[in-house]
Amino acid sequence: MAVAKSIFQPVGGGEQHVARLNALFVEEWITDLVVASAFSNSAGVRAVSAALAKVAKRTRAFVGVRNGSTTAQAMASLLKLGVKLYGVDTATRSRIFHPKLFLASGDERSRAIIGSANLTHAGLHNNIEAGVDLELDHNVAADKTLLENYLTGFEDLIDGHPEHCFEITSGRQIVDLMRQGLLEDERNPRTQTSSGASKQTSGPTKPPIKLPFTGTPKKKRRKIATRQALPAGAGTIAPDLELIWESKPLKRRSLGIPTRPGSNPTGSTTLGTGTFHGINRVTYFRDDLFGHLDWTLEGTTETASQGVDLVIAGVLVGTFQMTFRHSLTRAAAEAADHNSPTSLSWNEARSLVAREDLLDRTMRIWRSSSDRTKVQIEID
Repeated sequence: MAVAKSIFQPVGGGEQHVARLNALFVEEWITDLVVASAFSNSAGVRAVSAALAKVAKRTRAFVGVRNGSTTAQAMASLLKLGVKLYGVDTATRSRIFHPKLFLASGDERSRAIIGSANLTHAGLHNNIEAGVDLELDHNVAADKTLLENYLTGFEDLIDGHPEHCFEITSGRQIVDLMRQGLLEDERNPRTQTSSGASKQTSGPTKPPIKLPFTGTPKKKRRKIATRQALPAGAGTIAPDLELIWESKPLKRRSLGIPTRPGSNPTGSTTLGTGTFHGINRVTYFRDDLFGHLDWTLEGTTETASQGVDLVIAGVLVGTFQMTFRHSLTRAAAEAADHNSPTSLSWNEARSLVAREDLLDRTMRIWRSSSDRTKVQIEID
């Protein structure tokens, strides 16, 4: 029958959950892994990512959204590892997706770590968390039934509630969920509570998930003052990239957002001096940075295309073909009118950047230090 070991983090010198999970994920007998967490952030994923990468192709991760806590960066990190990722959106404040389960299955045995720890840095390291580590023997009927009940439950969640338990397959989808308010942005955090549920976001409307529900008995409550949480920290950029340009705080024109009713969005961003004081705007973009591209003259404007990785708020949303435009007329008159002659057309990525929530953020252009043809644009 099941062999149980307690986890009481960090009381009495109790082992941290992160150590148990990192030891579990590298077990060679694992053929299937289910990770279910109410909340997740990138620091929590990062704490187990090296071990989880070894079994990622056999992993399904179920993470709650629309709860005021789970972040886009966490979902992007899980997706990058290669797990099959599901967002669980109950679409109601009266209940949220709240499991904390890490279930590894093999041919002859399984192991389940169940308790109160979410896939967050605090949940795996610092919070006072209680859990149990169960060893299951498939030759024991009760153990096998316990395993099958969990697995059947997740299958029922997927099959029976596809609108509320949906697969996440791309960075673009993650950013869209963030735009809808279903995922938090670690680089622009809102005030959160420790539970997350009380700050559950509204997001797009959909019917609440239909499951049995027992209401809370009515009683008189006195008002309790709440304490605001501190903002989370920011992420870092990959070390093999070098910064080649940085904008000033982005305005509506820079993002292609109409400045007044009836006006048309430009779909382009002028590449001026930004924070790079001392550059020659006539030659810096056209010759120094992108002179290797195949430029074509159309009238008085030269154009060239470049494949660009687009990162928004720390999430890679995809690679897009973008167009650089260099006006010879403006280049000739730059000394007099002080207008930059070079601009960037967003093309198919325009809808991703023409967003009110990106106003006053910073746009950065990065280039690979080993391959100048690899370019990344980041809006953060």
